[in-house]
Amino acid sequence: MARLLAKKGIGLVLAGILSIMIVLTGCGSGGNSTNSNVSSNSNEKVTLSVAILAEDLDYWKQTTQSDSFKKLLPNVTLDLQSFKDIESLYKSLMVRQSANEMPDLFYVKPYKVIDLKDSLYVWDKSDPLVQMNKAVDSINELKAGDGKYYGLPMKEFGEWVFYSKSIFSELGLTIPLTWDQFVSTAKAIQDSGKYQGLALGGKDTWPQYPFVAYLGTVSFNDPNTDNGAAMMDTPFSPDGHYYKAFEKVEQLYKSGAVGKSPLGIGYPEAEQMFANKKAGMMAIGQYYYADFLTMGGDPKDLGLFPLPVVNDPNETNRQVYNIDLPFCISKDSKHIDVAKKVIEWYFSPEVYKPYLEERAMSSTIKGIDPQNIFTDASKQYNAQPFFPKAGEVNFVKLQKETKWDPTVVGALMLAGQDFRPIFEDLNKKWTAARQKFGMK
Repeated sequence: MARLLAKKGIGLVLAGILSIMIVLTGCGSGGNSTNSNVSSNSNEKVTLSVAILAEDLDYWKQTTQSDSFKKLLPNVTLDLQSFKDIESLYKSLMVRQSANEMPDLFYVKPYKVIDLKDSLYVWDKSDPLVQMNKAVDSINELKAGDGKYYGLPMKEFGEWVFYSKSIFSELGLTIPLTWDQFVSTAKAIQDSGKYQGLALGGKDTWPQYPFVAYLGTVSFNDPNTDNGAAMMDTPFSPDGHYYKAFEKVEQLYKSGAVGKSPLGIGYPEAEQMFANKKAGMMAIGQYYYADFLTMGGDPKDLGLFPLPVVNDPNETNRQVYNIDLPFCISKDSKHIDVAKKVIEWYFSPEVYKPYLEERAMSSTIKGIDPQNIFTDASKQYNAQPFFPKAGEVNFVKLQKETKWDPTVVGALMLAGQDFRPIFEDLNKKWTAARQKFGMK
């Protein structure tokens, strides 16, 4: 059905897309040509479809009117197709893939690349844009073998604990150095009777990911936890990383620090709760900072520290970093060389660095280092950057077959359920799935 609808007209399926045509004119050379169905030249007028998130739309509209764009791509029109969130963007790409109507250029979550890779242009390691990207080797999903890649990471962000300096001062609290101290600190805030210990937003389930998705890998300094699980029959046993991590999650959730009704509010309400100083802490990625300011949060009262995942205060803490939104090009694009020029423009210092500073994100490009609240905070803590590796093909197959979703298990725990029977059932399903797929 999806294929039929797409064949009849992709515009009907994607009625919710905001499409904006930005026409840029000028003269001069369009730059060096690369492998493409159509080569770039100074007189050719090209329309390039670019799929992005709505949150980035204004920045693209503004910067594509700049002299830097007009100079590098004087005869290019960008058809900017904007999506409200990453899931709607991904769903659109899947529909368009089935119709062979992929946009020329887009970004997507790294873990979604596996579903789109047959439609993607493959980058060679010798390409200058690959050489300048310091994060391209950090994501397994982007590797196409033989030193080739499916996409180029656009940004990086760390996981932080946002905290209210005034609440910590009022309650006489200090920055926790271990997981136990973190739980105790959250509980102390909750027990004050004035504030919630930790704003969570459990109704949306996904905001639990710093705990349910990452503790199993960062706590044990094992970035390959998921891939290791794919080689085991019973990875949810008491001696495994998942089990031990969920014991930590249980400790936090049972402390009461996430509120009396942790499933009663979603992420937007949790954001507002912290911004309004109704909660002492919030554990989330640095992308929250922009919302914090928009919601009236006081930047002078805002403190940051990496989530402490270690048990020994003398052990060096590890801080999770995510490499995000790789730029991808459709392999069927008639303008691959032009798409590359757009990426080259985007990653230029005059465009990319202001974007990172405005969004308080970190760089994936060599030689470009933004200054923001997080780069300053990173200098205060002796935390080792930690990059979890997403599960590869076998893990993804097992995860889909068994319906293993740590955020769902976390939500059940917030509702009062014990994770242990759930893990016992998952072990049985995992073993059966490995047998079904003939994994050894």
